[in-house]
Amino acid sequence: MAATGPDLYESLQIRYPPSPTRASVPASPPAASRWPLGTILAVGVGVVLVLGAALATLITLHVQGQAELQAARAELAAVRTPLLPDPNGPRSPHESPAAAQRRRDQLGQWLQGLSLGWRYHRGKIYFFSGEQKPWSEAEAACRSTHSHLTSITSPEEQDYLAREARGGSYWIGLVATGSSWRWVDGAAYSQAQSFWAPGQPDNTDHGKWGQEGCAQIHPVGHGLWNDHNCNFTFLWICKRDLSRP
Repeated sequence: MAATGPDLYESLQIRYPPSPTRASVPASPPAASRWPLGTILAVGVGVVLVLGAALATLITLHVQGQAELQAARAELAAVRTPLLPDPNGPRSPHESPAAAQRRRDQLGQWLQGLSLGWRYHRGKIYFFSGEQKPWSEAEAACRSTHSHLTSITSPEEQDYLAREARGGSYWIGLVATGSSWRWVDGAAYSQAQSFWAPGQPDNTDHGKWGQEGCAQIHPVGHGLWNDHNCNFTFLWICKRDLSRP
């Protein structure tokens, strides 16, 4: 084998790039320059305000709910009829023990209803649905809670329900029978004590769906009544009268 010269790798000189000095490396901006103190304080104040508003809302709803429960108990205790004597007082001499127990159970159900979303107003409790159904299914839903779609028999009750509807469309318990109207809960209907929107009822024909034979509280006229096709789906309002068994 012939003699060889110096190994190629022995004479190879590797040149590395110069290491960057601390001065050549751009420094990260200080944290204070990315989040100014004023911004941090503003965010903190905003979070506190949001939490405070949420807490205030919860307190308001709790106080309102407690006020409704107290008002319901006070009115129930003040009623003095054979059907609804004082729930905490002695039972009537003409009332059997079984009837007294049924009365107590009924009062308990009403108060429980208030805790489940029913709203108390002047001796009655109302339920504003959160889903939509045709009129007949809405009435069936009310019946399942021992109530009916609401009747409206006074300007005061109309004002209350229109206000609580908050611009929504809700079925009420008024239904057409031929050319006349009746309340499904048996209350007497009076044209003089009705609250139809101007031009209503107009009995519009919806073709295959039929004509308009059921009433609703409608946003037009701030909750005045409108007749609509019973097969359409809307929210609804149930009512229970606390003076009835």
